[in-house]
Amino acid sequence: MIPEKLIHYFLTPEMRNQLHPEYDQVRTIVSGAIVATALLLILPIPLAFFPPPLIGYYAMAFLGICTLFSLKFYGIYWPPLILALLTSYFVIITDTLETGAIDSPAVTTLYLLLLTGFWFNRKIGLCMIVLNIISITIIFYSVPEANGQSLYAVVSHIVLTIFFGTFFWFVQEQHDAARLQIREQQHIRIDLLDRAVKERTQQLSTMRQNLASDFHDETGNMLSAITRQAAVLKLKLKDQSSVLSIVDNIIANSDQLYASSRDFLWSVNNNSDDPQELFAYLTSFGQIFYNQFDIAFSANVTINSAQESAHLQPFASRHIIFIFKEAMTNVAKHAGAREVILEMAVYQKHVSISLQDDGSWKEPDEAILHNGLQNMEKRSRDNQFKLNVYGSSKGTRLQLEAPVHFTIFE
Repeated sequence: MIPEKLIHYFLTPEMRNQLHPEYDQVRTIVSGAIVATALLLILPIPLAFFPPPLIGYYAMAFLGICTLFSLKFYGIYWPPLILALLTSYFVIITDTLETGAIDSPAVTTLYLLLLTGFWFNRKIGLCMIVLNIISITIIFYSVPEANGQSLYAVVSHIVLTIFFGTFFWFVQEQHDAARLQIREQQHIRIDLLDRAVKERTQQLSTMRQNLASDFHDETGNMLSAITRQAAVLKLKLKDQSSVLSIVDNIIANSDQLYASSRDFLWSVNNNSDDPQELFAYLTSFGQIFYNQFDIAFSANVTINSAQESAHLQPFASRHIIFIFKEAMTNVAKHAGAREVILEMAVYQKHVSISLQDDGSWKEPDEAILHNGLQNMEKRSRDNQFKLNVYGSSKGTRLQLEAPVHFTIFE
């Protein structure tokens, strides 16, 4: 049993997908080449003390290795495979002529070669029936002393070649038909699964939107009412300084809770999984936030049309918002920056978001607990984000990478 990792090592990334139309054939070629190469390196050893020289078998093994690495690096296997096939016929014919011609046991290797051809591909196998017959004929006519017994051997080998070729072709046809049926069933199941996922996604989207709407109607309106009532109470108690501080705290806490609830509501919304929507939200926050401190703020995004269908994991945007709000706040409090740049780029497997400032980087004091940075790191670990902070004399760069997936529904 060949390890699956070894087979996939010689496959291109595209070919490793089991749904690829050529996966089965290429996998067969790789596994066959691995086995054949190993046998060609080991089995000729007992014949090393007998003629003819075994260099031809090692040349075939070398071509098998070339086939594997040609497939791995270039995704091409037909040229080296055909060259290995022709070399095999040359070696077998040479070996047969030097060890007894048509009566040599080496003739039987033609049947093994025929089986290998049908194993790789039925079309190759049909061609090899003809090549085997030609090879047998060449072996027969290369010996001028051929007699009636030799003629009988030739006819027998030709008949057996046609018989085994027909048998191999029938077996391989049945195998291909069964494999095609399995592939069709896989596609049917995948279609059914896609439909189920689409329906469930639509249900979750509706549920998330309803949840956001209900939360806003209940909690959001209640927080707004508390803020307004506290403001009225502040006017009525303006002469009681001891009470005003408590009212101010109520207003501040209510405003902070309302702002946090807005972040939560936005993350619950279905569009929050879209990296572009998330970046627009962070950009809007950054523009409003840094405008208070007279800090220049700009945003850049890199995305192409093929990546527009990228989506973050559910609710990942909520944690990304908290991480970057904390980072933006730290820049305003500690960096003394004059300019801040927010950037985003979407790649095949992840989205990268970074915050760059031109302020002064200060190494965190290990004796002081830094809850903000620890919270950012904890959120990153819990959500499989990759968070890095780069500090220098020219400023600080915080970079976050979050996994994405691409969902396409027709």
